Amino acid sequence: MTISNDRKKLLNDIFSASFKSPNGMDALRFRADNEQFISELNQLEHLGYIERKNDRYFIKPLALAQLAKESPDVRSILHICSLVFALLRDIYKDNPGQKITVADISRNTNLPEDDVRVGLRIIIQTPILGSYINDFSRESAYVAPSESILKYKSFEDILQEIQEWGKCRDSQYRESKKLTRISPKYPLKQEISLSTSKTNWEAIENEYDVNKRSFGKKINFVSDSHKREIIFRDIEHSFELAFLGLSKPAVILAGGVIEELLRLYLKHNNISPPSNSFDNYIKTCEQNGLLKSGVSRLSDSVRHFRNLVHLSTEKTKKYTISKATAKGAVSSIFTIVNDF
Repeated sequence: MTISNDRKKLLNDIFSASFKSPNGMDALRFRADNEQFISELNQLEHLGYIERKNDRYFIKPLALAQLAKESPDVRSILHICSLVFALLRDIYKDNPGQKITVADISRNTNLPEDDVRVGLRIIIQTPILGSYINDFSRESAYVAPSESILKYKSFEDILQEIQEWGKCRDSQYRESKKLTRISPKYPLKQEISLSTSKTNWEAIENEYDVNKRSFGKKINFVSDSHKREIIFRDIEHSFELAFLGLSKPAVILAGGVIEELLRLYLKHNNISPPSNSFDNYIKTCEQNGLLKSGVSRLSDSVRHFRNLVHLSTEKTKKYTISKATAKGAVSSIFTIVNDF
């Protein structure tokens, strides 16, 4: 997977300004200074290279994997991640469930504590931790690896998996851009794009009896305006893709919307799941009575379908995602939100 020079420069700038800071970089300032590349920045967010939280930009592991070849600083950080990963894996094998502090990681790896903190800010974005304290500046800060760490032999294995997903998302995005002439059942736009559309929401209301205004009220716990825009946008895109027969990307996108909504809903209710995973979001919501059991099973089915569409597991026609399934995945979004 290759990225353009413009995107690479944007990623390098964000990396240089944010990788040593736990607070990331000012996204509003950066976007204003790079107004000609706002569309590129939106796509980098959409494809998982960067993350925007509270109008701060944070670099993602996928971006580091792309920049490593040309950046000694990136390679240095990934080396730190590899050392910390190896220690965490050994700790889990010796004593599953054990917590280890930043200071202990520093002593066992001979890395400065500041370097450990930088590495951990990348590692917490991967699926290998069971719990951790997010503020690594605290003396009591710790991480606890989960059983999923055994799936990987090295940190490089994690990066390879992340890059596979990146390739999948990139190819689906490129494919959707090629579809400029469509004749769907509902009056969708004549071109798939990354913009929102009143027409699409009218079609959604016709199909699911949900309008944008009422849906927006249901998710009023999502206070970040940018996150709300992304959620509305991704719902539109999953709806479009489902009715175009592009079932695989539709299910992936719908599952991503559900996952993020559950995460934000738990945060709104001051409830912390055991770890940041779709499984734990679902279980924690159900255990705390936030979702009806039938609805939680519905979101659970979306998670299973997301697993099936991973490139490495899609080996036979047995796992083909039908158009009906894709439409059902989109419907799941509205069914679940109705419980909020």
